Amino acid sequence: MSNAITSVIIASTSATAKVFVIGGIGYWAAASKSPILPPHALTPISKMNFNLLILPLIYATLASSVTPEKIGSLWFVLVSAFGVISLSFGVATLLGKLPFFRVENKIDFDALRIAAAFPNIVALPILIFPTLCEFAVVHDSFYTEGDDVNEEATQVEKYRSCVDQSNSMIFVYFFAWNFLYWVLGYETLVRAGSKRQIHNEETLSTETSVVHNTDDSFEAVNHHQQQQLEQEENGGLEGGVTPKVIENECTTGEEVAIPNEDEKTSVLRLIATALFKTISSPGFVAMILGFITACIPPLRDALFEPGGALRFFGSAMESLGSASSSVGTIIVAASLVHQANDDNIRDGREDSIEHDVNATQTHQHHNECESSDTIQQTQSTRRRSSMSQFGGMVRRRSSLALQSIRKLRKPTLQMHAWFITSRLIVAPAIVSLIIIGMDCGGILSDIPSLAKMVVIVNAGLPGAQLCVITLKSKGLTDSASIVAKVYLPSYLLSAVTIAAWTSIGLLVSIPDEDGNSFCNR
Repeated sequence: MSNAITSVIIASTSATAKVFVIGGIGYWAAASKSPILPPHALTPISKMNFNLLILPLIYATLASSVTPEKIGSLWFVLVSAFGVISLSFGVATLLGKLPFFRVENKIDFDALRIAAAFPNIVALPILIFPTLCEFAVVHDSFYTEGDDVNEEATQVEKYRSCVDQSNSMIFVYFFAWNFLYWVLGYETLVRAGSKRQIHNEETLSTETSVVHNTDDSFEAVNHHQQQQLEQEENGGLEGGVTPKVIENECTTGEEVAIPNEDEKTSVLRLIATALFKTISSPGFVAMILGFITACIPPLRDALFEPGGALRFFGSAMESLGSASSSVGTIIVAASLVHQANDDNIRDGREDSIEHDVNATQTHQHHNECESSDTIQQTQSTRRRSSMSQFGGMVRRRSSLALQSIRKLRKPTLQMHAWFITSRLIVAPAIVSLIIIGMDCGGILSDIPSLAKMVVIVNAGLPGAQLCVITLKSKGLTDSASIVAKVYLPSYLLSAVTIAAWTSIGLLVSIPDEDGNSFCNR
């Protein structure tokens, strides 16, 4: 028993370490002084990874490993995906109401609980499970299930079977994830991000209106005093400067009208739209083609059996797909770096601008003082200097107003604690307890153990990067910044939690040395 537990812990730790070694490389590639992955390169690389690498992986995995007999056992993964995502959303909502975890800003809360409900269930699992399957304690246990077991199978064949089955279950899980994202996640996320953007624009407008009202008063006083100075310098003659109308150059962004979806659309229409987007998505098309190929044995053998007539095409799909998990993990790590640094870059630019303004004002003041040859010129210079200093104060107040808005976007410690607790601890704990209870009650006796393992691991993964990408694609940078900054510590901490939940999943799924299941030990 102790040997089995040790093997499980080693397997889970190795699988998690592999993910974070690759992620560390992506982090370094984006965080170095001369980044190999600059921010502008991530979007095209991400699109390339999904369309050219992940889609071939989905097709090749399902087409080569799924048989008509196995399709019936995948219903548990599909139903569990709906249940786990809904449960995660409910856990995040309830924990967010507790005093210790309460998120005071409701707009941020609405966006973050969507991020807490939808984990990263593609890039990370397709790296974790192949590493797990390398260990004999894993691939031997999962291979012995089913009616098509080959007693003389080699370790390589068992490993390949374990990887193919796990990938098939991950992509079936992804179908339910994708459907719920369009039904529940997308609209809620965009609505919350739009409200946040409008709220920040209104707050900024209020702050800057005070500054510019003061600026208008300053211009009026400046104009009056400038006329007096020129009249004094010209001996009191007429010919002062013609008054100019000072226009307010500050324009706030137009408010985006957010339609009330409850009034304009019905629930049925929302579901129909989500179903259409899911069915028409490239990932779903690749899944359907994979299932069709799997159900036609001659075609499947020609593509994926050694010596098959179309083996060159099947091998090409497998080769492309094998690179997708590593590239995806690198992109996730690099995205976390650039998203967390977005505001720091902007603040640094503002500080530099403000410093240049102050330096210019100081230089002008110095030159004016040196050119004072008479008492009248000295008095005039001092008065101009005082007005210049006052103008600098107004500009600094405007800059401080912008910085105060940005500070509102920084997540609080309570926000981090709530997100990590709900996403990485409470939700997977409840899912594990439910599976253990159902398994011990005999309800899951006909369900493959690997399916239980996939559900438990997927329940404990950090949030999906698609939430940040969605907000950024809509120009909702304020909410995107909050979600990205909350993600960063959760991804770092997930190095520990993923290993823990993977170990629990293995202990629940695989039998001990005597062949006893978890409930009968």
